[in-house]
Amino acid sequence: MELNNIYNFKNPVKHFLNIDGLIFPNNISSFDIGSLDWAEPVAFRIHKDGDKYRTLKMPNILNLVAAYHHFKNMPYFDKIQNMDSAHKRLSANIETGDFAAGEYDFQLENDFNNLCIYDNLIRLDIKEYYGRIYTHKIDFNGHEERYLSNLNCGETNGLLMGNYISLYFAEKKLSEISHLIEQSIVDAGIDCEFSYFSDDFYFFCNEKDNDKIIEIFDTAIEEHDLERSDKKAIWTYESFNNHNLVARYWKKLIAHCNIRFNPNKDNNKLYFINQMVYRMSKLDDDKLKKVFVNNVFKIRYFRELKLDKFQVKEYDYHQLCFLLKFSPESMLYATDRFADMQAFDNQKMHRFFEVRYKECLLKSFNEEQLYYFYAISLLGFNDIIQKYSGLVSKSRNQILIAYYLQDDLFSEDEVAYLKTLTKEQYWFQSYHLILNRQELLQDIENSIETFLIPDSVKLPKCNKSSKAQKRTAYLSFYKENIQAGKSIIRDISGVKQAIKDYLELRIEESEEAFEDEEE
Repeated sequence: MELNNIYNFKNPVKHFLNIDGLIFPNNISSFDIGSLDWAEPVAFRIHKDGDKYRTLKMPNILNLVAAYHHFKNMPYFDKIQNMDSAHKRLSANIETGDFAAGEYDFQLENDFNNLCIYDNLIRLDIKEYYGRIYTHKIDFNGHEERYLSNLNCGETNGLLMGNYISLYFAEKKLSEISHLIEQSIVDAGIDCEFSYFSDDFYFFCNEKDNDKIIEIFDTAIEEHDLERSDKKAIWTYESFNNHNLVARYWKKLIAHCNIRFNPNKDNNKLYFINQMVYRMSKLDDDKLKKVFVNNVFKIRYFRELKLDKFQVKEYDYHQLCFLLKFSPESMLYATDRFADMQAFDNQKMHRFFEVRYKECLLKSFNEEQLYYFYAISLLGFNDIIQKYSGLVSKSRNQILIAYYLQDDLFSEDEVAYLKTLTKEQYWFQSYHLILNRQELLQDIENSIETFLIPDSVKLPKCNKSSKAQKRTAYLSFYKENIQAGKSIIRDISGVKQAIKDYLELRIEESEEAFEDEEE
């Protein structure tokens, strides 16, 4: 069990964190709620479509780990799928920190089977689902609600997006909604199959029942003070088939490339890059295109491809740049392999990364900024990293700022600016500011009070023994870790290894799922 996967489930930013490397109180598994208070999370923006983003909120680490130990024995905590196995589409794997590999293909086959039985698929979702979950209405099975609300400044309206604990309670409520929907469909005598992934619901029914199914969905979620979003999609077998081509495309790509590969030659062409660009152009949805690109670089074919048997042509560089630019996440899965390839000339990528990193820093997509930083670091372009330290200092990307602090890449003026950011919301970068600046370490307790102690228990408010006890818990946690030199981020070699381990687990899980299906 990795705490990284609890702290930030699914999103690749987890590879950069080192929550498991921190020192926690000996009694963390039974940490009393009276020793904790609400604290402000760190905002981290994730790119969606176009200029849109969603914000992950990374909670105070001590609060999150205490909450994990408090809730981890609740029913189905580590087996969310079993809450509602008849209707949940995918299951969460805490070991990989991702949804189980192989199940997507299984669900897709079921979708096609249902679409040849029923007239259509109606896809509906819940508007701003996480933000509208009221914690007072969650069944905690006798557990203390404040372990959850403390993660989000004491707010009871809405769950933080990103961590596994929020995912668990969100899925718990969805299973209750699913039960209402199932009973209503039975009572109405409608022939319908349905499933859901997070707040996206899939209804397979006949056209004459479409309006009734939508009404049932609306009624069920209204009972939980939720409402349907304006997005609604209706698919037939033909339209669904034309849309879902990703798996077929990467399988065709592998087949074509294997035919063209000669193991006795050391100048094979990187045919798969050209094929990725070609196949990608046939997909009609940017999200699917990114899934396609990421998945090709994740699968065993690419991870074990003998790149020493290939030559690199000029067009390979610009095609690779196009793929990386279109889906920056793919840098996590591709860069290490090309960086170690003898025939690959890193310098031919220098201008691309110099321009794209700058442009990325001028936008607000924090995770993509990290991906560029990772790739640039592996390729050894230290001049680019240093060149844009000013932009990084103003980026509000606290994880990236932590890396620059750790590697002493900021000027004194830039450090002086970071020292002015004393609000609690900057605690992640401020932790690394203290950790890496001698003048702050010399007065460590005052530095922790200034930058890290939650506002709710800072000294002026510690006029009660209960508040003083809480302040001491946070002070002791931060002081022990800082004095031990514990960083919350991995170094780049550690990130590389974490990604490698993750991909190996995913490949193994996917192949096991395939073998089970064959049997």
